[in-house]
Amino acid sequence: MGSFILRRLVQAAFTVFGVMLLTFVLFRLVAGDVTAQFVNPKLGREARVAWLRRHRLDLPMVVNLQRRLVITDRTHGEGAFCVADAAGSKAAAAMVLERADKGQPRQDPNSPVVSLSVQMLSPETPLCELTGGDPWVAQPKTAETRAATSSAETHPASRPVEPVRPRPALAFCLRDGGRLEVDLSSLSAATGKGSVPAAAATCGDLIRLINEHPDNRGRLHAAISDLSPGNVFNSQFLWHLWESVTFSNRSYKTNELLLEVIAKRAKYSLALTVPMLALGWISAMVISSIVAYYRASLIDKFGVFVCVLGMCIPYLVYMIVGQALVFMVAPTAAWGLHSPANIYVPIAIAVIAGVGGSVRFYRTVILDEINRDYVRTARAKGVPLPGILFKHVLKNCMLPILTSLVVSIPFLVMGSLLLERFFGVPGLGSLMVTSVSDRDVPIISGLTFLTAAVYVLGLLVTDVLYAAFDPRIRLR
Repeated sequence: MGSFILRRLVQAAFTVFGVMLLTFVLFRLVAGDVTAQFVNPKLGREARVAWLRRHRLDLPMVVNLQRRLVITDRTHGEGAFCVADAAGSKAAAAMVLERADKGQPRQDPNSPVVSLSVQMLSPETPLCELTGGDPWVAQPKTAETRAATSSAETHPASRPVEPVRPRPALAFCLRDGGRLEVDLSSLSAATGKGSVPAAAATCGDLIRLINEHPDNRGRLHAAISDLSPGNVFNSQFLWHLWESVTFSNRSYKTNELLLEVIAKRAKYSLALTVPMLALGWISAMVISSIVAYYRASLIDKFGVFVCVLGMCIPYLVYMIVGQALVFMVAPTAAWGLHSPANIYVPIAIAVIAGVGGSVRFYRTVILDEINRDYVRTARAKGVPLPGILFKHVLKNCMLPILTSLVVSIPFLVMGSLLLERFFGVPGLGSLMVTSVSDRDVPIISGLTFLTAAVYVLGLLVTDVLYAAFDPRIRLR
């Protein structure tokens, strides 16, 4: 049995891996960029890039071949090394230059300034790949420009005053208290939207401009980071797997840890689904045994008719009618969890709505077993039918019954999506529905992994129970 369980666990691991791969393809590759839903477009590219970095969405999809422009301060002192834009410049913001340890509780004074990661960055890479096409300076809207325009309209013969345009420049504050300003005008070209990197300007030109600046004298060193073998798999897919397995995903919408969300919401889902599954199974087994005992009688025909009629009514109708009836009797019990008794309403509706299909299935299984030779032999020897039915037949019917129960196992944790949403139960099922509509990918991925893991483990437990109920089955 040990080798069988180990083999099935390996198969389960590959199954869950396939589910997570499909989830990654659907919600990361096919779904596209989700930043527009969580980052205000008016905040600009810098806010969008910061959000991507915070959620590791700036990493490559599968294999990490990214490099960065790294600028290191080689001076010594007690000051803080940083980079900023000179007056009127937006070059540092366009290239998203910032300290490597930005956002960390303890900042390292030796931490360099780095740029946005770019796939296969090299000295020949155009600077526009670092800036995303954003301008290095804003389009001038100064008082001199307006005055020159007004003067030209009033006195057409007069020569308009040339407006003073800001220039792109990076201002570095060094640890020794010094300041170094690097003019980027030689690498820029003027457009209608202001100054942008020239088409021929490359990362190598920017590196030479910084390193060969007359006032630099070796205090600053700019270079492109090297590829690290240990960083090759630092990608979105590997983080997707790790965060799903460890439940360390954080919601895009609320920034809550998934483990905390599960701990807070799973109790409501379990309080709904465990009684629902137990009561539904017990009631279906009792009713199916009764109708099978009175086979071909009026009780059997009436029971089958009611079950088929119940199966034909849509699940949503049960919820609407049930909620309406409860609202007329006790309005506070029709929605939400104002009291613990509110959970009984969706449980009752779920049991009533699902008992018809279960009774039909269990009745068929029981009748198939009743027609076997050992049942006819026992009845010929005078054994009462109730004893045969409840002591022997039901035990031999457990294999297909266990198989049908496995399908319900994921709902023990995930809850009933429709019921929770309709009756205001704050469980994991309603969270899954809202996460799909909100494109909250970490929550969807984590809950999908949880469902897949519970399901494959349920299959393993079912196989072990097969051997327990049927001695003829051997686990090899």
